[in-house]
Amino acid sequence: MLRPWFDAGGPLMWPLLVCSILLAAVLVERLWSVGIRHLVLGWRLPEGRLIAHRRVLPFFAEVPPALGLLGTVLGVVQSFRLLDGGIDAEAIGSGLAVACTTTIFGIGIAVVAAVAGHLLDWLTPTAKPVKEAVAT
Repeated sequence: MLRPWFDAGGPLMWPLLVCSILLAAVLVERLWSVGIRHLVLGWRLPEGRLIAHRRVLPFFAEVPPALGLLGTVLGVVQSFRLLDGGIDAEAIGSGLAVACTTTIFGIGIAVVAAVAGHLLDWLTPTAKPVKEAVAT
């Protein structure tokens, strides 16, 4: 089901796939640490363990959209190069598909990371914000 989308996205779909797999791993770890161990079982975890997501999730909110934007630029450049040799609607559409697909996946990964980060911050209200934690 996702294979045609992946193929349409071009070579930058591989780093986006790696980002999505790593994000899934981080979210599973956070679900286990914060959700189950801390909230359900009531285990007292060090504050550093409770807010560990604040160092990792911003990466996933910033890098995948940049990769998607890079894919957009590459797809548009590919379409313009094809226009030089003559008009081939299918080839131009392929370049635009690369542009749109990488953008969709990059932004999708970032949205999941941002929402997860806000939910985790909401679930751990006792943890200090990063700026306060660094200052003390």
